[in-house]
Amino acid sequence: MLKLEHEVRDPLYGFIRYNALERKLIDTPSFQRLRHINQLALTSFVYPGATHKRFEHCIGVMDLAGRVFDIVCKSACEDRAVCDRLGIHLKDESAKQYWRQTLRIAALLHDVGHLPFSHAAEKELLPEGWSHERLSAEVIRNSEIARILSDHRPPINPEDVVKLACDRKKRPATEQGLNEWETILNEMITGDTFGVDRVDYLLRDSLHSGVSYGRFDPLRLIDNLTIVVDPTSDLCSLAIEEGALQGAEALLLARYFMYTQVYFHHVRRAYDRHLQQFLTQWLPNGAFSTDWQEFTRLSDNEVWAGIYDCYWRPESVAHEEAARIVERRHFRRVYTWNPSEDARCPDLWDELEVELVSSFGNKVFTDRDRPTGDHRIFPVRTHNGDIVSSLSISGVLDRLPSATFGYVFADQSVFKEVDNLVQDRRRQRLKTVDVMGGGSDSDTAE
Repeated sequence: MLKLEHEVRDPLYGFIRYNALERKLIDTPSFQRLRHINQLALTSFVYPGATHKRFEHCIGVMDLAGRVFDIVCKSACEDRAVCDRLGIHLKDESAKQYWRQTLRIAALLHDVGHLPFSHAAEKELLPEGWSHERLSAEVIRNSEIARILSDHRPPINPEDVVKLACDRKKRPATEQGLNEWETILNEMITGDTFGVDRVDYLLRDSLHSGVSYGRFDPLRLIDNLTIVVDPTSDLCSLAIEEGALQGAEALLLARYFMYTQVYFHHVRRAYDRHLQQFLTQWLPNGAFSTDWQEFTRLSDNEVWAGIYDCYWRPESVAHEEAARIVERRHFRRVYTWNPSEDARCPDLWDELEVELVSSFGNKVFTDRDRPTGDHRIFPVRTHNGDIVSSLSISGVLDRLPSATFGYVFADQSVFKEVDNLVQDRRRQRLKTVDVMGGGSDSDTAE
């Protein structure tokens, strides 16, 4: 007899249950491919336990999305202003069940378009305007997934899945926008603060990396999510009850520490660059295809086979980058950007980049990231029913810094020369700024 409900054991949430439709989607080659896509690229070169895959992450996101939907809809029914805006979706049981199922499927499939090694080479090796979200949309619309959704009774519209699965801020301008209800559901998955994609990857990456930075109480957080009409935008938005504000603070602190200690770890970033350079030399035309049938034929396995093939063939154009990965001969960090120096001399980093490349060519590279947006800002419903900004009532969030970084890396053959150049230029530029500003240069000494 065909089982109507299935289950799998998860290290974070215990048993995750899924229905027959969700199992059909999980069993597709497009989704099974995620068993062979590392969640954290080559981070296992730094944290050996970080070998988990996109497969289990997506199943976890599906489970969390269902929980958030149930709790948020129940809470929203008690808010008259929200019911007036979203009432048909909250009160019509058939519509409610359709969107709950669509949300879970969107959460399950949100990463189905990921390239090998996840984000490591996405930005550099895809054409402008393309991302893993757009690739995911291509797979959902064109692969066997679309047929499974359409054949289900009642049918699920693949376009509804795409709307919820892909970050609305990254949707091509040519595609139809989301209505208020769809925007709320999309936020449940991809939201900057409370999106279950982020909730799961912080918990899962922390667990497998063996670090405690990413841990917080997800159940306390989820149980206190709700929908409110945000007075600053007059739009419905995900919010949190004031009594669980500490749960949101813990989430954002976990995110900050995971970014600074794991995701932006300098050795991990060095290997990301070597992997990008290898792929540029190894892939046809030096980039990934955007044809869904082409890119879904590649996983980490095929790339690793390519790395070792080039490693054992010294005549290969990609041999040097393959050797750096296999033999763990990554470029070494020479300099770490200092935010206080940037405040005193905003042009210092750009000047260093130009001179380093001019002097040392491909024996040096720089890597810097500045996050966009402010995920610290979200609506909070206070104990007396007011809707206020999180920053107005949280001293923790108001003081939480941005996870920014900047590194200069160099080949060992030129390490000392690069270090000398960087330190000389820093002293000269900062001394000039201090003299012009009337300050002392004593704090620039090494």
